[in-house]
Amino acid sequence: MRRPVLVGLLLCLFAVAPRVFAYGEAVNGFPNWSERVLLEWVNRARSDPQADLAGCPAGFCLEAACYSTASPPRYLDSNFEHSSRFHSSHMLINNYFSHPSACTLVTNIGSLYPASCDGSASCSCVGGTLTGSTDPFTRMSYFGASGNGEIIAAGYSGPDATFYAWEYEQASSSTCGFGSTNGHRYLILTNGYGQLAGGGYMPNTGQAGMYSSYATMDFGGTATTNPKIPSGSHYPQQASSVDIWVNWYDAAGPITHLVNIDGACTNLALSRGSQTNGAWHATITGVASGCHRYAFAFQDSHGQTVFYPSNGSLAIGNASAQCPDYSTTPPLSCPGFDHIFTNGFEP
Repeated sequence: MRRPVLVGLLLCLFAVAPRVFAYGEAVNGFPNWSERVLLEWVNRARSDPQADLAGCPAGFCLEAACYSTASPPRYLDSNFEHSSRFHSSHMLINNYFSHPSACTLVTNIGSLYPASCDGSASCSCVGGTLTGSTDPFTRMSYFGASGNGEIIAAGYSGPDATFYAWEYEQASSSTCGFGSTNGHRYLILTNGYGQLAGGGYMPNTGQAGMYSSYATMDFGGTATTNPKIPSGSHYPQQASSVDIWVNWYDAAGPITHLVNIDGACTNLALSRGSQTNGAWHATITGVASGCHRYAFAFQDSHGQTVFYPSNGSLAIGNASAQCPDYSTTPPLSCPGFDHIFTNGFEP
């Protein structure tokens, strides 16, 4: 397959034995809140591309009509997560912006990052210097991932702005298919570039990097499991009002669709897509301060409960050590729904 590269502050590239973890749970900080948002926004858009593209600025998404049907969701893969965040870290620390890594990477970088190497040239590059380069698909392979595509961005103020910079890029043609000015949107909304994904988002908190943030999403591979809830998150990270979004993908729609926040259950409404491939939503208020733990519980058409995360909870909060994005502690049981939340969360 031909793998073109786009040049600019937005770049995309075409192009497995995944790390094992329970679905939706974070392992050693992967994914973080921003990376959860990126994946959920991808799946929300794939379930209903026309609804998502309705917000595209006039004259930008010229080929929007080409995305007339929904696509299956992409599933989080920890190998792609590590590859993506490493690349964002490497660009930030070493002050560059491109798909190829700005040095010849050591072949064991997948085992070094992030435990003993933060992405600095001294530990990630052969000889400890920024010489040579490593193409992105080779870099992904060092993390155990078989990649088919990559999109990167720099300088955007959070995961929402980053995602829509990708999806709403200005196209120069209304012709359907991949082009140099619509490649990010094409990789996000179409099939053919793998069922797995991982996002790496790094804000610039005083590093040498020239931009305020660096983001990478890698795609590829084949899913070995297909969770009915492929992704879910909230946005913004904390405010007086936040939007909860979660995707459902199954042969039939769910019987029950709830989010449990601090032991209070809220019904979610289908806001994008269909009962079998759609994004469910609720707006939550009164969470401007403190730490508010939440999790999703859907019942499928057979009455089986599907949890996301499969154990524990996510958090509306500041992502501090006292309020981590993911915790093994589940929310309290919802009054009136104890049959769903009895004994915590079971995969």
